[in-house]
Amino acid sequence: MTLWRSLAGIALLPVLIGCGGSDSTDDPITFDPSDSPSASQPSEPPVEPTDPESTQPTQQKPSIEIASAPIGGNVEPTQEGYQCAEVNWLGRNPIPAGTTIQLGSPHLEPGGVFELDQTGCGAKAPPCAPDISWQASSFKPCYVGVKQLADGDEVSLILSVSAECATEADCQSLQGDVPGSQISFSPGPPSG
Repeated sequence: MTLWRSLAGIALLPVLIGCGGSDSTDDPITFDPSDSPSASQPSEPPVEPTDPESTQPTQQKPSIEIASAPIGGNVEPTQEGYQCAEVNWLGRNPIPAGTTIQLGSPHLEPGGVFELDQTGCGAKAPPCAPDISWQASSFKPCYVGVKQLADGDEVSLILSVSAECATEADCQSLQGDVPGSQISFSPGPPSG
C-alpha cells in the first residue's frame, strides 16, 4: 500500500504545479481603480448644518398715510360752548378685507376758535385716538368733543390715518369719492 500512495502522490504533483500559476514577470498584475469596491459605492450625502435656518425677510404690506382722512358725521351741541362729533369713515365702503386703518390724533383747522375737549361728548365712546383702528369686520364710529374758545368761522376736524392693505390698489382706493373731512364745528354766539 505504501507503493500505491507513493505513485498517487507522484501523479498528483504535476496537477498541483499546473494550478499554482507562474511567478514570472511576463504577466504583470495591473490595478484598475474602477474594479475597486469603494469606487462603485455611492458617496455619502453631505452633512446637514445644525445651525437654525435664517428667517425669510418679512414682506411689507402696502401702506398709505392720509393727512386728512375722508370722515363725516353728525355734530351736535351738548352743553353751552361744547359740541360733539360722531366720526364715521366716508372712504371706500366697506373697508376692503385685509385692510386696517389706524387713527392718528385729531386736530382743528383753523385753530383758536375751538379746542379739543372730550367733555363735550359726555359718555359717548370711544374717543377718536391713536389706539383706535378700523377694519371691515370691526368698524365702530368714534367721537371728538370740542369746547368753544372764541367767536370765529367754521372749524374743520382733521383726522390723519395710516392704513395697511392687502394690495396696493386697496390702499389707493381708500380716499373714496369724497376726500378729506366733512365734519365742521360752527361757533355759537360768544358767551357772556
